[in-house]
Amino acid sequence: MTPRTCAKCNTPLAPGARFCIECGAAVEVDGRPVSVRLQEDLGPDYEVLGELGRGGFAVVFLVGDRTHGRHLAVKVMRQELILSKSVVQRFRREISYASKLQHPNIVPVAFSVERIDLVYYAMPRVRGVPLNKHLEMKGALEIEDARQILVQLAAALAYAHEHGVVHRDVKPSNAILSPDGLVQILDFGVARGLTPDDGNLTASGELIGSPEYMSPEQAAGSGDLDHRTDIYSWGIVGFELLAGKPPFLGNTVPEVLYKHMTEPPPKLRDLRPDVPPSLAAVLHRCLEKEPAERWGNMREAMRALHRP
Repeated sequence: MTPRTCAKCNTPLAPGARFCIECGAAVEVDGRPVSVRLQEDLGPDYEVLGELGRGGFAVVFLVGDRTHGRHLAVKVMRQELILSKSVVQRFRREISYASKLQHPNIVPVAFSVERIDLVYYAMPRVRGVPLNKHLEMKGALEIEDARQILVQLAAALAYAHEHGVVHRDVKPSNAILSPDGLVQILDFGVARGLTPDDGNLTASGELIGSPEYMSPEQAAGSGDLDHRTDIYSWGIVGFELLAGKPPFLGNTVPEVLYKHMTEPPPKLRDLRPDVPPSLAAVLHRCLEKEPAERWGNMREAMRALHRP
């Protein structure tokens, strides 16, 4: 019998393997690539065109929607995780949160599907580049360009908070900047509800988020995070947009987390003297170590961006 090989890199697969040890591509139990299984499930009105990216929990495919003449980004749970009840529940929660947030600055969910061997949801393919890539190309942004991006991010987060959702992973790579200047947030994979009955899929002590953008309470592993953790991360993003780098960097993750918890951020105007003092003050208030000392809500911070 001919041994199975990975459809992506042609590496031989062990019997029963659900993902390739060489490239990480997920493989169905029967040996078919996930893209083939997805195509089968979507049917003839859709065409799986290729892979857009992959993370620890999911693979994202570019899919053509023949009926509506558009492209979709379809996020598929990695096959090796589909037997984990907690991961499936977290993925369902991501779909639930993203589905109920209908805002111009949030990428919407088009539809979602859950089968016994396949869980995925589709979003419109947004024209543009992730904000982190834009920063890599441009460096520190012009002040008014940064302000407009921050206003749009703040509007999206304020809306999410007012609808009971905290993102918990606000960072440039989770925002798309379109050619016409529209900014949209995506990836509610680690979001949680703000209401007690919404549950908490993250145990206290488990780190959730990205180290350079974590609030001190996130860095400490607190399981009790509210909207003020997003306010802190938004302030970090604003600092990076204007300074060209986030305020806390290090050689290791523990070093970065320790700085979030203990060190004051550098003065933004020391790094970028042309930043208006009022704008710097808005962002520095976001970066207070104690949540109670930050802005009370995202709309307060957004309004403060326009004050002299």
